[in-house]
Amino acid sequence: MVRIAKKSKSVKRVKPSKTVAKSKKAIHSKLAPPRYTIRKDSLDRRYAIDKRTGQRVSVYVAEKERATRKKKAAQLFHGIKPLKRKSTRKKAVPSSQRKKRSEAAKKGWETRRQKLAPPPSAPILFEGRPPSFAELIGPFIPEGMRMHVVGGVADRSAIYPKVARAADFSWINLQVDAFARQRALAAGQEPEIVPTPRFDRIYGQGHGAFVRDIYSRATNLQDIDQMVDYFENDDDYDYSSRELYTLYFSPEVA
Repeated sequence: MVRIAKKSKSVKRVKPSKTVAKSKKAIHSKLAPPRYTIRKDSLDRRYAIDKRTGQRVSVYVAEKERATRKKKAAQLFHGIKPLKRKSTRKKAVPSSQRKKRSEAAKKGWETRRQKLAPPPSAPILFEGRPPSFAELIGPFIPEGMRMHVVGGVADRSAIYPKVARAADFSWINLQVDAFARQRALAAGQEPEIVPTPRFDRIYGQGHGAFVRDIYSRATNLQDIDQMVDYFENDDDYDYSSRELYTLYFSPEVA
């Protein structure tokens, strides 16, 4: 079947009504592009330029044009009110009011400082090792039988600061455990024993608590070294020095 081509017809554009054309023309005339523009130079001074000629004109002429356009826009879009910008400038505070604020701030700071101050009955913090448990019940090693073990934890603490901090921390834990055990016994309760799983598994249940109970009666780190030497060389015990020192520093892994 042969298709017969039809003659093309020109499509006529629909002209807008005269009322719409007049309103568009009115809006265009009322809001015509501005002729002048205001700029600033490098010294922050304002000047105006005529966009048509490119020459400078008075800033007053440009500002007058802006005011006219603003007024026409308000008349055209009468349903939309222009937003008023709030001034971000802070008002100057009178000197008398500044003085009152300063005094109030000082008074408030003094009140907070007094509240944060420790009470008179606050506990005293010791530097290094606190008083030992041996001062209450007596030392384990008599005064005339003390000796110095060369290369022990006392000598290493004097050379290495990290060893000294670890030894002091372990000393505090040892004293805390001893005082807690003594308090439980005084109250007729079963004292809580620090677990020493590996040590007890090798040498029997309760051996770790027994050794640490003797450690608590040391007066200084030299006594700890002498106790380790005593346990290591005694035929009744089969402890090694490494395990005994681990029992002092880290009983949970000993």
